[in-house]
Amino acid sequence: MRDESRWERVVGEPVGMSSRSAVASYVMDSRIRKLGSTRADSHREARISRSLSLPRNANAFAVSLLVANVFVLILTATAAQPAISNSLSTEEITIKPESIISGYPVTPAYTLSRYDEDYRFLANSAYRTDPFDIIKFIPLFNLGSADFVTLGGDIREQYEFVENDNFGLGSVSNHGYWLQRIMLYSDWHFGPYFRAFVQLKTSEEEGREPGPRPTDRKRLDFNQAFVDFSYPRTNLPTDQSYVTLRLGRQEIDFGDERLLAVREGPNTRQSFDGARLILNSADGRVDLFALRVDPDETGYFDNDPSWSHATVWGVYSTFPLTTKSTAAKLNNISLDLFYIGFQHGGAQFNEGIGDEVRHSIGGRLWRAHHVNGLDFNLFGVYQFGSFSGKQISAFSAAIDAGYKLFNLPWAPRIAGSLQISSGDSSLHGSKLETFNAMFPAGYIYGGPLDEQIGPANAVILQSELDLHPSATLVINLKALFVWREDTADGLYNVPGFVVLSGSSDSRRYVGASPQVLITQQLGRHLSVSWNYYHFFRGGFLTSQVGTRDVDYFSTWISYTF
Repeated sequence: MRDESRWERVVGEPVGMSSRSAVASYVMDSRIRKLGSTRADSHREARISRSLSLPRNANAFAVSLLVANVFVLILTATAAQPAISNSLSTEEITIKPESIISGYPVTPAYTLSRYDEDYRFLANSAYRTDPFDIIKFIPLFNLGSADFVTLGGDIREQYEFVENDNFGLGSVSNHGYWLQRIMLYSDWHFGPYFRAFVQLKTSEEEGREPGPRPTDRKRLDFNQAFVDFSYPRTNLPTDQSYVTLRLGRQEIDFGDERLLAVREGPNTRQSFDGARLILNSADGRVDLFALRVDPDETGYFDNDPSWSHATVWGVYSTFPLTTKSTAAKLNNISLDLFYIGFQHGGAQFNEGIGDEVRHSIGGRLWRAHHVNGLDFNLFGVYQFGSFSGKQISAFSAAIDAGYKLFNLPWAPRIAGSLQISSGDSSLHGSKLETFNAMFPAGYIYGGPLDEQIGPANAVILQSELDLHPSATLVINLKALFVWREDTADGLYNVPGFVVLSGSSDSRRYVGASPQVLITQQLGRHLSVSWNYYHFFRGGFLTSQVGTRDVDYFSTWISYTF
């Protein structure tokens, strides 16, 4: 389930943003970001100039424009809706005292997956304060406030410039390119027990050579399309008891995002097809799930689940150990326990390619970023199973801690983390000891849009400083240091592919990377971000012929409604 730190990662967040929430306000999750190879300086300026031109793929962008126009027509049609009577279903539109500020309900924050937002309180037209409120509660059939539809969307326009893809070993030239992503959703509520959530996605790339990656382009498809059967009602708050059965295409996002996360960073998000049962109460939450990974195809509605190469199943539970009251010193501490099964055909490791069946059992003790200053996260997981006839025995352990100094200028938060994930000790041994993070958020292991360094066979040390010069401006400074856990194993990226084999080199130190991320929130809906990092090669990389340091710059603008 989502923890409190996840709830804080939203658009329009107030001054208390943490570094992790700052990163996720734009992008954070797993991303396959391979960066370009060097070319002569004489060619570089020409390529930069050409990449700065506007997208020219008329067919692809026509689809994006068509989707946007259809949505505008829906908005126009709903603009003539009559005001909703304040007398509609008083039980449904009652606002609890703790959600009141100056007599008005707190407007739900925009969340990463969007399906957790609940706008039924807008049945009372007096609470409508935002221009988009008219599409957040559209009544259906005049049957009452339990029957309504919510419309919304996300638009992201992004420019990236990269130098030395894959430490200079990639095929991409040093140049910039444009990325665009549009996601529109409708959330249909039919009475208190049934709900249908549909989210479309379209994404485009322009200017990347030799062409788009699988996650760069998606003409048009369903990002999510599921139905919920809930009791006693859909979209209840987390402190109330409910049961929900979710069937269909959906996103998943558990815990601190080290194993299962929304792939927010790349241009196309990751979806899953299957079933999920959610059991929630004030004493905790349990999610049971069985899902097939949605394959990355680039056409129109061509993500066929039968083509999937991977399946994930398991149970994830979260139990609060202390009160959330701000009056308590040791408040907001929770415990996560989980089991995750994973089957992957064609898995790739330093030993080769084969079929993998992996079981992960573990836990997490954590305290969310809160007003009391201190936050922490203790994570551990052990993995077993089989890979191409070999037994799997792998592990990962991590500790994160931060402290926010509210009384100092710019409310700085100082933080650090250490994660150790096992690597394979021998190519010819009887076991595979390489850790597999499955579907992690890439920002945890480096730059927010960088996936060159993954958690497999890695010791990753990070230090962070978050600054808040104003209520809407966040500056995140980070330093990353990476070693290989076992010198017999290779270097892996976030998706789990081998970047460099390790059998021929005994050096551990991979390198270091200073990074800066600046995010400016411009009102409730709009944000602008800038990100830069440089990766300095360590002994392991400098000993490899043809490798180079990496430079990366990106800027993007996001509009959420």
